[in-house]
Amino acid sequence: MSYIKFLKHGKRMGVVAVAGLLALAPVSSTVYAATSAVTTNNTATKNDLLNADIIDESKTGSISIYKYDITAAEAAGEYKAGTYKATGEADSRVESALKDYAIEGVQFSYLRVGNVETHSVQEGTGTTVELVYEIPTDLAKILGLTEKDNIDMTGEKEANPCHNTGVYHVTSQKITDAMEALLKEDNVAAKNALESYLYDYGTEDSTTDQKTKAGVVNLPKTDKNGYTHAEDLQLGLYLFVETEVPEQVVETVNPWFVQLPFTNTSAQTSEDGVSYGSNGSHAEDGVTNSESADGTQAHESGGESWLYDMVVYPKNQTGNPTLDKSVRNAYSNTISEASGVASKTDKNMTVHTGSDYISRNDSDSLVVFNKDTNAKNTEDINAEKYVANRGGYTADGVTAGKGGAGYSEDFAYRDTTTASEGDVLDYILVSKLPHIGSKATFLSEYTFTDTLSKGISYNRDLKIAFYNNAEDANANNTKNAVLLWNLSSGDYSQEYVDVTVQDPDTGAVTTDGSTRLKLSFTEAGLNVINGTGTNNPEGAEDLDGLSDYYMVAYYTATVHSDDSVVLGDEGNPNDVNLVWSRTSDGYYNMLEDKNYVYSYGLDLTKTFSDGKGHYENVQFKLYNASDAYYVVAESSETEDGVYYVTGKTTDEKKATTFSPNAETGKILVNGTEADEYQLTEVATDDGYNLLKDQIVVDITATDRDVIASVAGVTGMDAEAAAKIVKNYHGGIYDENGNLVTNQLDELLQVAAGAPNNETANGRTIGKTDLYVGAIKPASATVDKKDAAMTEDNAKVLLTVNNTKGFLLPQTGGKGLYLVTIIGVVAVAGGCYLVTRKRELHINLKQK
Repeated sequence: MSYIKFLKHGKRMGVVAVAGLLALAPVSSTVYAATSAVTTNNTATKNDLLNADIIDESKTGSISIYKYDITAAEAAGEYKAGTYKATGEADSRVESALKDYAIEGVQFSYLRVGNVETHSVQEGTGTTVELVYEIPTDLAKILGLTEKDNIDMTGEKEANPCHNTGVYHVTSQKITDAMEALLKEDNVAAKNALESYLYDYGTEDSTTDQKTKAGVVNLPKTDKNGYTHAEDLQLGLYLFVETEVPEQVVETVNPWFVQLPFTNTSAQTSEDGVSYGSNGSHAEDGVTNSESADGTQAHESGGESWLYDMVVYPKNQTGNPTLDKSVRNAYSNTISEASGVASKTDKNMTVHTGSDYISRNDSDSLVVFNKDTNAKNTEDINAEKYVANRGGYTADGVTAGKGGAGYSEDFAYRDTTTASEGDVLDYILVSKLPHIGSKATFLSEYTFTDTLSKGISYNRDLKIAFYNNAEDANANNTKNAVLLWNLSSGDYSQEYVDVTVQDPDTGAVTTDGSTRLKLSFTEAGLNVINGTGTNNPEGAEDLDGLSDYYMVAYYTATVHSDDSVVLGDEGNPNDVNLVWSRTSDGYYNMLEDKNYVYSYGLDLTKTFSDGKGHYENVQFKLYNASDAYYVVAESSETEDGVYYVTGKTTDEKKATTFSPNAETGKILVNGTEADEYQLTEVATDDGYNLLKDQIVVDITATDRDVIASVAGVTGMDAEAAAKIVKNYHGGIYDENGNLVTNQLDELLQVAAGAPNNETANGRTIGKTDLYVGAIKPASATVDKKDAAMTEDNAKVLLTVNNTKGFLLPQTGGKGLYLVTIIGVVAVAGGCYLVTRKRELHINLKQK
């Protein structure tokens, strides 16, 4: 909102300003209209100067500007735009209502465009007297003013002739009407044109001839109270433009003209923000009274005196981007590195055949599928099914996924996922770009820093898609993307984006797919986003910027097949932050989000009933019953019996055979995703029995709720936070769709985070921090009974004992069985004799 207070302006001639500017600002002292010494002997002139009825040319003017976040103030119910009339004087009502919503870091620039002249000319039998204003012809052209609007001040009948060149002399009414029409036709284009006019004109320090061209002056940036000012201003007509803003400002105030001095006006309260009374008493409205030099005469009605010090309260609209990082297992987007050929059953393969969406996976076949048949493999009817079906089908094209249950949840983007070592992960960073208005609100930085865990490597296949709706963005439905940037691999500087991959500890750029990925938009890329009309991509030449679009940066990463992967509840965290700024240097903010990737393993101890078996002769195979594949793994180069999962296959012949450590009987399988497995003993030592059936091991993954941080706004103290969160742009919501004041850990059903007064570069902003909920630990069953796991639930503990087999007769003879039978008979005979003797002994005693 806007309000201005200047000194030195034309009587009965208000501030020449854009419609809708409101006055709102604090002043600590009373304004004095005319206090300079009067040297004239004319009593009437003395009185007129003392009463501020005429302009005192010996004075200078000043302007004070207070900048507030009207979006937040209105959301809090503290203020309604248009309630108070802009007068150019300090208004304690406005200052009191908006003191908590001051915006720091805004810069205004001004240019003295010309003199204020008295046009007095004899016409016929009378004389016309009015104020006119010098407007440079270049500026007049922007405003749409022409020679027809120019008043000739050089004629013989002109009482106050002016022979300045390169300027028009125009009335305030025509200037106001021209500005209003310009802004109404295209507000953003108008602001850009006037901002460019100031930029092109040159600042005070850069102009070459200070005598003929004073230059543009940049005011100090607003302080923590939203305040900036300029003093000792030469009297005349000024153009003020908001030229730099901090990161949260999305709409600047309309440029406005100011005459110094200006005529006072009354200040009334308006019910509708449009209609005001014709007069009002300053004694009750909170507006500073304008007094005469001796302080005895207060001007309570408008249009009575010239004022030299102006106070304005321009409004700003604010808003912020969002960030949401998600991950899922991508092992069905298969393009074999060996053959370089996409799977024939890949879902929507015309879109995802190694161009728009690619992953690296050496698996020999698809392992996740859905309930549709190949005949229906044409398109997805909505984003939810698109996400679920991106993988593909089994060879028969009919079988349903995940044990016949239909769509696999492996294909939902989540904050956490489970993966096997060797798997390819599909990451998306979804960010709604903030609103962008005129040049002053252009983004100057939009940078993602994405750090993967030690056990996960970036595959150097980053791509960026832009969408005009949230549904397609959250599904990353690239076939509906407005723009799609396919970037080359490795460290590279593209036309639109710079990408670097760095070691997170040393910061050194690496060539081995290290874990820190930084994505920064180049100047050309920012031009596309800001809508400068330059550097637009081929096929999008007419694109008018990407304000309020959704951006998705997506890439794949591979889980290592070694001990760098953390197994169990600790997981493998992946952190991302987004830093953005606009035109005000040093003012930026940051959002954060996090994902976790969980992997597990088996800790198997092999035993023999008699303790005499040879471990090296035992063999197992591991089958994933959830996703219908055999586990492929590599044995450790340094330790016998230790394996790291590397892939999957549907061909049993290609499945890995697991054998225990020859000395300890241990098998350690590292890096299995949480699923149901069938462990089959396919061989044991000679003389021992194989197991009757598979051992069914079912691992339930660790989980936790992660909620990305959410940018806040100024003024979100404890009292106002709830109202602001509810009403600011329709509500400030987290990634789960909950208001940030009612965040919920949806996994544990407990309260999550809440807004707080964090500082962003020294400013108090009600940001809601990244929330990471408590762990819901992993668990496991063996043959449907609860099973123990190692520390941090990293591996399932189980022991497999082989019993000694029954002895069989030798081939071609009675052999061992004959000896056994004779032995049994002998024992039986012995028992009979003992029994018989006992009976004889008893009978003899009885006789």
